[in-house]
Amino acid sequence: MDQRFHALRVADVIVETEDARSLVFDVPDDLAEEFRYRPGQFLTVHIPDAGHGSVTRCYSLSSSPHTADPLMVTVKRTPTGRASDWLLGSVRVGSVVHVQPPAGRFTPASLDGDFLFLAAGSGITPVMSMIKSALAAGAGRLALVYANRDERSVIFGEQLAGLAAAHPDRFALRHWLESRQGLPDAAGLRALAAPFRDREAYVCGPGPFVAGAVDALAALGVPAERTHLEQYRPPNGTALPQPSPGGDPSARARRSVKSLQLMLP
Repeated sequence: MDQRFHALRVADVIVETEDARSLVFDVPDDLAEEFRYRPGQFLTVHIPDAGHGSVTRCYSLSSSPHTADPLMVTVKRTPTGRASDWLLGSVRVGSVVHVQPPAGRFTPASLDGDFLFLAAGSGITPVMSMIKSALAAGAGRLALVYANRDERSVIFGEQLAGLAAAHPDRFALRHWLESRQGLPDAAGLRALAAPFRDREAYVCGPGPFVAGAVDALAALGVPAERTHLEQYRPPNGTALPQPSPGGDPSARARRSVKSLQLMLP
């Protein structure tokens, strides 16, 4: 196994929704510096697979380094996803999981800016880390447009509502539910994002959502340098090859943003 992987004990497993769990890791003192991280970064996880050989997958940290949160990733089960099946089906409190230290560039340069977040499904994971961090250690204003299938599938629903209630002048929360509004499209996202068009925009979610969000931001005149997407890369800098299960974003999205998110099973 790559020497950069470390064995971390799972201290807690938190049920977020019917198909999403948060895994809380116990980081020993001698690894504390290696596992220091910035909001929006991810962990690369080693997944044992007897049938296909071991694989690695990247999962964003949903905890905040600026609060009392322990190190935590949030995993949503995906169709035919061997990795998510193993993490949600086999990992328990006390299990040992091998992970690499935090990595990734989907993180703001400063927490004091004004931010617009557009997320769908488990794309909320790195966004949650940034929101909690900015509210705890920053001074700017935040807005979140969050799309989900229905109310029961909203990850961190109660936490987000609590943050919005606690910071009414700094955090605006807008939900999009497919059960009521249909699939999110560029026109609908444009209308929700319009009041916040002057902010740094961070987009995270499945391919079709990302493409629609990028189109919406472009139509609002948000320049490419203020539009940020995530690209999961292991520490050697080579992009992981698995495609987004929702399909690749449009060619326009690939041209107009700094990087591309890969949602991995």
